[in-house]
Amino acid sequence: MDVSLLLQWFKKHGDSLLASLAGFIIIYLFTKHGGIGISPDSIAYTSTARNLIAGKGFFIFGGHPLVDFPVLYPLFLSFVMFVTGLDVIACAPVLNGLMFSVVIFLSGVIMERFIRRSKWYKGILLVAIATSPSLIEVYSMLWSETLFIILSLLFFFSLHRYYRNHSLRSLLMPAVVAAIAFDTRYAGITFVAAGELLLFLDKQLKWKQKVKHLVTFGVIGCSLVTINLIHNAFATGLVTGKRQKGITPLSDNIAYSGNVLSDWTSLWGNSHVFFVLVGLLVIALFVWLFVKNLKKKQDYHSYENIVIAFFIVYVGFIILSSTISRYEKINNRLLSAAFLPFLWGITYKVPAWIRALKRKRHKWGVGLIFTVIAVAVCSNYYSINAENYSFMRESGIPGYTEDCWRQSPTVTFLQRNRIYFNADSVVYSNHNQAVYFYTNYAVDAVPERAYKNDVKMFKDESPIVLIWFYTDPNPEILSLRDIKKSKKLKVLHSFDDGTIFLCTNKDTTSTGPPKIKTSFTHFR
Repeated sequence: MDVSLLLQWFKKHGDSLLASLAGFIIIYLFTKHGGIGISPDSIAYTSTARNLIAGKGFFIFGGHPLVDFPVLYPLFLSFVMFVTGLDVIACAPVLNGLMFSVVIFLSGVIMERFIRRSKWYKGILLVAIATSPSLIEVYSMLWSETLFIILSLLFFFSLHRYYRNHSLRSLLMPAVVAAIAFDTRYAGITFVAAGELLLFLDKQLKWKQKVKHLVTFGVIGCSLVTINLIHNAFATGLVTGKRQKGITPLSDNIAYSGNVLSDWTSLWGNSHVFFVLVGLLVIALFVWLFVKNLKKKQDYHSYENIVIAFFIVYVGFIILSSTISRYEKINNRLLSAAFLPFLWGITYKVPAWIRALKRKRHKWGVGLIFTVIAVAVCSNYYSINAENYSFMRESGIPGYTEDCWRQSPTVTFLQRNRIYFNADSVVYSNHNQAVYFYTNYAVDAVPERAYKNDVKMFKDESPIVLIWFYTDPNPEILSLRDIKKSKKLKVLHSFDDGTIFLCTNKDTTSTGPPKIKTSFTHFR
């Protein structure tokens, strides 16, 4: 290898490489105590990946088809398991550390290709990206967003490459990336929408060519998820699983988004009006930047404009979909794919502003102001990370690998006494994911109040064993008070963090042992 080329490459990308190494170390430290963070969604991904390796297909624990989530992230995890020979939980800390490193490095490469590129600017933002609590939270957990964010960067790369010649052949790569992203998270529809927006407004495309490219990109971008949804419809009759109608007003969802954006920029504010204003002003700023970039060919076809368009479409989709459909409150996880576009969108003009100043002292003054703001933001990031790490190194990452779960007396009893996990058992739990995670046995979930048919089925079933954890209560599901209205509860085993009940309907009697039917048993 030519040494001069190697030195030239390191001069250009050495800072990105060092920042990516720092990112890997951060994820290693955060996951050192208890391993990767595990949420209920993580259990669905993990169990599906294990079933794929076992040749059982796209099924979560309990033998239910995977429909609430697209299939490609579990497929990716199963591929990692196949290559490494390790269970996904065992290799996840290293996997996520490497993925975070890839995000940081690719971010550096993209910034190196900005129209208004600056080593000083790039170095500051690399520090902000590597220490960002937003990204660290995501890459400390076993979530599909870890792959989704990498795909977003590959989408920016491939779409920018397409702009070089506007050929149909070069359009295939961003279309394929969009298809993969769409089948990784349903929010991947934003890849297709952002691409279509940029193609439609591209003045360099003639109308005949534009229509051809729009149709090609749309068909390929939606191809994989269409197959996925058709499979879901045949398997369960539902294309994306059970979905509830949204109950959160649009203004609240804008406020929740503004709250997240405020956290990303370390703004101080604690009122609904403040967060609504932040959300609206940021969206308005990005729309204004995008409209302004329409006027210049160089700006429109830049990385900066691509990420601005993606931010507008992605954040807009999350806000509107949260208003129409009910799911968790808008938080950092849901918006994390917009973090890098947000960071670039609000800062990318700074180097140009500084260069436009004629006097050197003015250049130094503006540069100093930007540096002070950046240092303040990064200092806040450091404080948040330090506080989080002080907790996680002692107790683990919040979730099912946290010490309160790993050392749970109820979990320990279930691991040592598997009397309720037999072919004749009907077992329910308010944390059925935890039961599976620690015992490898699948039990049914206590139903959510909103699903009347599931609630009726639960109330009609008798006798059943109910494994009830007092840790991390879920207000959406039936409470013990609700259950006591229709069932008699007999304590079988009681622990500090949970109780195992025998439940019978009030209009029946049961003196013998419970007849229980566990749905599905998984390998370790």
